[in-house]
Amino acid sequence: MRRVSVTGAIVIIAAVAVTLLARELVGVGGHASLTVTVAGRSAHVVEGTTLAGAAARFGLHPRAADVLDVNGQVLRAGAVTGSLLVDGRPASAETRLRSGDRITVVDGHDRREPLVRRSVRVTGGMANNPQFTVSRTPGEQVIVNGSLSHELVSVRFRPSGPARPARAVALTFDDGPSPKYTPRILAALTKLRARATFFVIGYLAEANPDLVREELRLGMTVGNHSYNHPEVPPFAQLPPQLLTDEIALGEQVLSRLGAQPRLFRPPGGSSSPRLVGAAAALGQRVVLWSVDPADWSPGSSAKEIAKRVLSAVRPGSIVILHDGGGDRSATLAALPAIVRGIRRRGLRLVALNANPPAAQGPTGNP
Repeated sequence: MRRVSVTGAIVIIAAVAVTLLARELVGVGGHASLTVTVAGRSAHVVEGTTLAGAAARFGLHPRAADVLDVNGQVLRAGAVTGSLLVDGRPASAETRLRSGDRITVVDGHDRREPLVRRSVRVTGGMANNPQFTVSRTPGEQVIVNGSLSHELVSVRFRPSGPARPARAVALTFDDGPSPKYTPRILAALTKLRARATFFVIGYLAEANPDLVREELRLGMTVGNHSYNHPEVPPFAQLPPQLLTDEIALGEQVLSRLGAQPRLFRPPGGSSSPRLVGAAAALGQRVVLWSVDPADWSPGSSAKEIAKRVLSAVRPGSIVILHDGGGDRSATLAALPAIVRGIRRRGLRLVALNANPPAAQGPTGNP
């Protein structure tokens, strides 16, 4: 009897094992069971299960991501959906799974908004940056914006021909305003009916605000010559933050006086691509010069200064002079000869344009 009982128990256990195996291989309602891989692990589903059904059963929910603007800020949260792949390929939710299929969950990834590029013709051309002469280069501005946010990404000038020098000369004055010499130079220019450009130092403008306002009232252009006029090390070699601060502080002072400077002359003419970029980021074009009569040199006479200017001046010349920083009596005395000599050559005297030329009319989207 004991042997029969043992034998019977073995038979029962075997039957249970077979039943369990059969249930594993056959789904509910008699459907066969399929073996699939879900996120790297083996799993069983009944025959006929769709991708959507497997996602619901196993809780497969790809993470959604965001659409970002050109500055990395969220424009549309959760707009970039994730996906489920079957054997590494996209599949629809109704796809019926087969034995051996691999289901992979792919989360969404943040996406930057698309960019839109357009070209705008610049009427009259554009001054170079840095600017050495009174000239314009024909061409167009290539403007890039975010297609959704419309945020500006970049503006680049694309020339279409060589620079065209104007039949004009720009007199520029640095290192003022000086209570002693700036009023007298302004009076001389007014008497000669000549306009000029004054690159003023920020802290001196703060100390002499009425002189800056007088320059503006008389139709002169006022440009930025930094706040402190540092010379050691050369301005372009200053640490990036200090360089930017010098430009920005000078601009702030002049803006409070109504100047709204868009031109920047670095102390000593020290320039570099990094400096040009820093000034451009603050909306200012770097202006240098093509004629330097060294009126700052001790012992220079009015006759010598005038001769140096007139022997070098050409159509489009920018002349650097000084109304501050020392004894400027010789510069003052040389002005009538300089102005008359330039005009005898058939050249106009102009103040530099503080604003970029107006862009007109789209020419298409390259």
